[in-house]
Amino acid sequence: MFFYLSKLFTLLFSLYPGAYFVLLFLAWRLTKDTPRRKTRRLFLAGFLLFGVLSTDLCADWILGSLENDYPLPELAELNRADGIIVLGGMMDPVAQRGTVPEFTDGANRLFAGLLLLNAEKAPAMILSGGSGLILQGGPTESALLRNWLLQQRMARPDQIIAEEESRNTAENALNSDRIASKRNWRRVFLVTSAFHMPRSVAVFDKLTDLEVVPYPTDYRSAAFFAGPEALFPSAHGIQKTWIGLKEYIGILAYWIKGYI
Repeated sequence: MFFYLSKLFTLLFSLYPGAYFVLLFLAWRLTKDTPRRKTRRLFLAGFLLFGVLSTDLCADWILGSLENDYPLPELAELNRADGIIVLGGMMDPVAQRGTVPEFTDGANRLFAGLLLLNAEKAPAMILSGGSGLILQGGPTESALLRNWLLQQRMARPDQIIAEEESRNTAENALNSDRIASKRNWRRVFLVTSAFHMPRSVAVFDKLTDLEVVPYPTDYRSAAFFAGPEALFPSAHGIQKTWIGLKEYIGILAYWIKGYI
């Protein structure tokens, strides 16, 4: 039930950018009991707030507050672990046509996991991710990625484990822990997007007995001030802001649920 409610909540909130202008227009035109001047002030305040949230400067501040919790460690300084767990969200199975995965912005998760694997920091890697669709249809992400890696000879069959049942971060932790326990893993690298790492680490710490070593990737916030472009509203800016706000909503929901 929690999974389905979270999907509905996300859908409703993702309508915000378009609904914002519609609702403000209706407030401007249809409000009768409120003086027109007050309505216009409300419209202006809402418009300015949306504009600020649409800037890279604001978006980077929100995302950076999540991404900077776990700095990226130097590869050479990492001690060997029992395994690697890569959380899903790297491709779009629905858009899949040929044999090459339809990668999304989170593709760095897969390549960061491969980096650790090829550096011999662990003997095997779990790709944790089933179907994120409400109806749970179509092929799973982890199976598609495993098949592709093996076809391209990027890894051996014994090095890649596809965990195909997870639908969210909590299930990533529980299902990966079950596989890790069968293999007697104790210390693992956890690979996911930097903005998603605080919630992921908290979930793994709460729901599993694994010793987690965070290895963040897929950074979205700017590493330095880009200049005047960062001060202007853009679709890219509001997208990054939405990612950050959605992650904070996820942290709150997981805290309420008891996952962290």
